Amino acid sequence: MPQNHVNVLLARRPSKVGVTAFGHVDVSKAGRTKLDEIVSKMHNAIKNLKEVPFHPDDEAADDEVLTSKLKGFDSWFQEKAAWSLERTVAEIRRTGLPETLNQAEIRKGEWSFYGIHVVKANMDVVAIRAKSPTWGLGSSGKFLTALVGTELKPVTEPLIAFDYTADVLVVGQKVFVLKPRSTERLLVDAEAIKGRAKETAASFKAAMGAGLSNQTITAVQRVCSHNANVARRVERLIRDETLSKVTAAEVRHALHDARLPQTAFGKSGPLHAITDAHATALIDIVADLYYQPRFDVGPRRVASYRKI
Repeated sequence: MPQNHVNVLLARRPSKVGVTAFGHVDVSKAGRTKLDEIVSKMHNAIKNLKEVPFHPDDEAADDEVLTSKLKGFDSWFQEKAAWSLERTVAEIRRTGLPETLNQAEIRKGEWSFYGIHVVKANMDVVAIRAKSPTWGLGSSGKFLTALVGTELKPVTEPLIAFDYTADVLVVGQKVFVLKPRSTERLLVDAEAIKGRAKETAASFKAAMGAGLSNQTITAVQRVCSHNANVARRVERLIRDETLSKVTAAEVRHALHDARLPQTAFGKSGPLHAITDAHATALIDIVADLYYQPRFDVGPRRVASYRKI
């Protein structure tokens, strides 16, 4: 690939089988120069930050950035998704000149995020922005014009906007997650997560050191099938493989802090949480037992956790 190369990729979640997730667009020389400046500035900004291993439940402090290897990064999210990060990076970095989108494809493509690839001496960076590049620009409620000479003339070509920020930077084979919550929303397939609620609940029961009644597992399955965020939390707890250390006594001891009665999960034996609210509370308590604050975060940050 030539030096000082800039490539732009529009991306989306395919609406049906057979629809491609990606499309390339050409950019003028002046446009490439400006995109190079934007990406290079973001790249330089992270160089002096302290690198902290990425975890989906963590947030970075002002002097930190969350990092991970590119290979295997998709396993945190929906690794077989057509729009996964690893697939997006592979597509925008592939050699050769890909077929570019025409005006109609840009207008009607329902593109939901974009990537910018900048290559120059000692630098290969992909910036991913989890935002539609045409957001608000094709509204039927607006009449768009441009000043040509001294006259305003209608803009008939499709418009694409690029932000001065990104949600993820991929530098070589390392991922820098700048905005974890935006990244989560982009890469997670909520319907797929809810669809595997039965398997998630069964794995949760098998992994837990504390016994869970069958009614509890039914309730966990139910809340996971309705709420992708809860299901994601359960999946991460299962993935981290230390649920076997959680005991029923510890969970019941934590009921007071959760503002639940001491008998909420039954007095003894397997934990018994049969309502949606109690099943969700059980998941929250287990997560709180499993995670502890990485440092004293104070009131400013509420989601900074590191595995015990």
